[in-house]
Amino acid sequence: MSRYPHTRLFSDPHRSVVLSGPHIHVLNTETGHVLHTTANFADQDKDALIKSGPIRCSAISREGRYLAIAGDDKRLKIWDIESLTLLSARELPKKPTSIEFTKSNDIVVADKFGDVFRYPLHPSAESIIDKKENDLSASHENPSGGELVLGHASLLTSCLLSPDEQFIITADRDEHIRVSWYPQGYTIESYCLGHEKYVSAIHLPISAPASLISGGGDPDLKVWDWMTGRLQRNIAVFAIVEPFIKVKAQKRKRGPQDDENQGDETLKGNAKRKNKGKGKRNTASSLEPEDSSFQQHAEVSTHSSLATETVFVLRRIGSFVFRSETHVVFSAVGATAIFEFILTETDDRPGIRHFDFGKPVIDFMVLSNGSIWALLDADYLGEADAATEREGKLVREIRWSIDQFVEAGSSALLDCLNCTCSLSATTQDLKVLDLYSDLLSLPKSVEAEAESRAREPSEPLPRRLEDSGEGDGASTAGNGKGLTKRAIGRMKHKRALERLAQGQMDGPEVPGPDSKRMKADADDDEDVDDNAKMDLT
Repeated sequence: MSRYPHTRLFSDPHRSVVLSGPHIHVLNTETGHVLHTTANFADQDKDALIKSGPIRCSAISREGRYLAIAGDDKRLKIWDIESLTLLSARELPKKPTSIEFTKSNDIVVADKFGDVFRYPLHPSAESIIDKKENDLSASHENPSGGELVLGHASLLTSCLLSPDEQFIITADRDEHIRVSWYPQGYTIESYCLGHEKYVSAIHLPISAPASLISGGGDPDLKVWDWMTGRLQRNIAVFAIVEPFIKVKAQKRKRGPQDDENQGDETLKGNAKRKNKGKGKRNTASSLEPEDSSFQQHAEVSTHSSLATETVFVLRRIGSFVFRSETHVVFSAVGATAIFEFILTETDDRPGIRHFDFGKPVIDFMVLSNGSIWALLDADYLGEADAATEREGKLVREIRWSIDQFVEAGSSALLDCLNCTCSLSATTQDLKVLDLYSDLLSLPKSVEAEAESRAREPSEPLPRRLEDSGEGDGASTAGNGKGLTKRAIGRMKHKRALERLAQGQMDGPEVPGPDSKRMKADADDDEDVDDNAKMDLT
């Protein structure tokens, strides 16, 4: 029987929280005993959880007391972990892509419309009444009175706060990374420009907080001085990761006009499933019209007759310190291994090592001692796995030892995660969970991935796009295919961003945040206008 894989794990010395589909389990870290689980709720409450759909985004407060989650029902739910009691549920304007807790237990939510809102831990009636006055600049109304922090013109993929919470770093599907003041998000500190593909993961190492590591669809990771927006180095990773990407996306044929409606169509066969479920009350997997372009299902087929495409999407970046060296670890969607390299100030080609689990890595958690807990799609069967057992481990622990990862022995917590917390799931449940949707929702053209990946990072964009006139689609590439107005406009926009980045690098030294804050206090209105002109996204 199929099982729900674990999709997120939080752990501290006292309690651990693991998420499985729509369910939450709270465990004693030392003994592995299950303290609370939604799987034991009354039938009515359990049915409500299942109807709300799988948990898509989650975060735990700094002190480990509160859990914030959101799913396909677009409701921000706050749970008291100690008793696993639902404290509040607020409607979100759009489906979220990232949730973060602040030190004061405010909740920062990024969504698929490119906006970041801040919510108090406990909702108040006054904030909901005043929402229309505060959010006139938002791309959509906020039904729960969230305070708008900033907005992008594209789907936000990642969002994190600096350690001192003076800045917020956001990344989007259109290759942009923006550093803004927090909570005054209208004041932009810098841009980190240089990605040619979507940015799906960003990370600030605790041991090197001045460096930002980012990755997504590009064949390399990028290391930035995020305060100035300067690119420090590129670290090529795709050639190392590609052999371990076992989950493929079904290849799609795209015409020249498909770019206008990118992502609006799902994979072959999804339309039938979508229509089949229409009208049923069990709508956990139903899609909203305005979000359909981002809810594509990356179905995996074991039939060799179906053409598939390798798509590179970085899933998560983490780090730990071992013998005074910062080790960076990362995973990719659909890859069976976790990868590691040592972060240095000068080395552009560090040795990249890996640990292969044999099953796709869904997510991982890094502990300060170098221990990594990997969450696996243990029941995944690819072409090469047809004869293997399905009942593999859902969670495995590895530890760093001198120059390689070694698998840790059994523990009470690990045994509980693999046995007691294992919940059965139907085929339909797993389709709704849709673990690999990023393989289709992030790339704008799956077929263009291989061609774009072959381009050197330093290779300039086609000059003809910048020199073209109205962009009526008459311009043709070397292969004779026409380009749409949207494609030409995007390429022009990218060239403008490159020129802006080059101007920042060649210009005078950027003043520090303190001097900028004093200037903002002296002439706030002028600074707002200047930053509005800078915001090209």
